[in-house]
Amino acid sequence: MKKKKLRIAILGSVFIPCPPVKQGGTEWVVYYQANGLHDLGHDVTLFAIQGSKTRAKLVPIAAKGASQYDVVLSKMESSRKLRLEMSYIARAGELILQEAKKKKFDVIFNHIRGGETMLPLARTLKTPLVTVMHLPVFAEQVPIYKEYNAPLTPIANHQKKPFPRLRYTKTVYNGIDPKKFPFSAKPKDYFLCITTIGEHKNTGAAVDACRKAGVPLIIAGKIRDKEYYETKVKPFVDGKRIQYLGEIGFDEKVKLYQGARGFIFPTIWPEPFGLVAIEALACGTPVIGWKSGGVPEIVEHGKNGYLVSSVDGIVSGIKAIDQISRKDARASFEKKFTSDIMVNNYETVAYQVAKRAL
Repeated sequence: MKKKKLRIAILGSVFIPCPPVKQGGTEWVVYYQANGLHDLGHDVTLFAIQGSKTRAKLVPIAAKGASQYDVVLSKMESSRKLRLEMSYIARAGELILQEAKKKKFDVIFNHIRGGETMLPLARTLKTPLVTVMHLPVFAEQVPIYKEYNAPLTPIANHQKKPFPRLRYTKTVYNGIDPKKFPFSAKPKDYFLCITTIGEHKNTGAAVDACRKAGVPLIIAGKIRDKEYYETKVKPFVDGKRIQYLGEIGFDEKVKLYQGARGFIFPTIWPEPFGLVAIEALACGTPVIGWKSGGVPEIVEHGKNGYLVSSVDGIVSGIKAIDQISRKDARASFEKKFTSDIMVNNYETVAYQVAKRAL
């Protein structure tokens, strides 16, 4: 029996357009999800920043994303961006209400940080709101998720462990388009770390390990914690052995993945997933990843990279990196982490949640 096509709302980012011009993992997931579900024949409406690209219907939340505004502390309060973000979320709620009056949505996928504020609206509309767990759930959120019996979609299995009694859908790993990340069989002689520079990302460990191993390292990404950068990274950047490129565009990022002997992902906080890790694998680049969060669900020790828990562990991974087949690294990506696999899983979630709401 043929399944009916669903009317699906997707709450994208209020920070930057989808997909992002530079950094932004969530925005790429939203881009693939909206296009993929639309291509499967569903009636998809994407609520996102103006300028977002999609084959679905786009309803702009605002002309510019919250992160595209400059905060001048001498002229405005330090909470201005937070207040702007909350204003955009309120605007998104009003836009969903307007669109739902035209025709009821079967399901709403929420990718917005703070999107839990939409739960009362979803109850009013009698439409399930599925929160995609780009960030971990913390204890103070648990009561509201229980109150609304709100469905949560983990992007890695480890996310269910802290609060196992919440209402989880099946896990949906993030995915990317294989065509956008071509395989490279012959890398150059450098290691790569694409990241947001800060203590939780442990960027300094990559620097320390590459200096110990005597191999070149290229770092790219925005600086989250300036003090951390100034003490743990900048003193060792010489433009030769240790390079820092800043935030880079998509094409440059792919070329860096293709040319790297190995990708170093030393994040020490419980990373929900790790999109950069699968981007590296897609290009055939093995990943040396810290054994935390979602990383062990991506990196298979000795097969597509190495799992480590110290700087010395990273050094050992660097020395053994050529034992990993780049073809095996690509194959591990194709098996679990393509955008098509992700979209099909989101379709399954949409049908299951919509059916339960009837």
